Amino acid sequence: MIQPTSRNAYELHRESGKAATQRERLLIILQYNGMPMTDSEAGFILRLPSSTISARRNELIKKGKVKKAKARKCEVTGFTAYTWEAV
Repeated sequence: MIQPTSRNAYELHRESGKAATQRERLLIILQYNGMPMTDSEAGFILRLPSSTISARRNELIKKGKVKKAKARKCEVTGFTAYTWEAV
């Protein structure tokens, strides 16, 4: 269950326009990077936490602009993770 405080914070973030800007920036790096990226790699480039990247990525998936690619070793964490690419 999502807590009311979390829901309120999300709504304020969305209304501020920050989420839209973060989505745009994420989509741009996925389009121009030349290869699919993990959330941690995208976060490293955009200087955003992976949790923020994950949230914006999920919004882009729902809009049909991003899709899951292959799993590989992440250049940032060293762990195997799924990569994501622009459609």
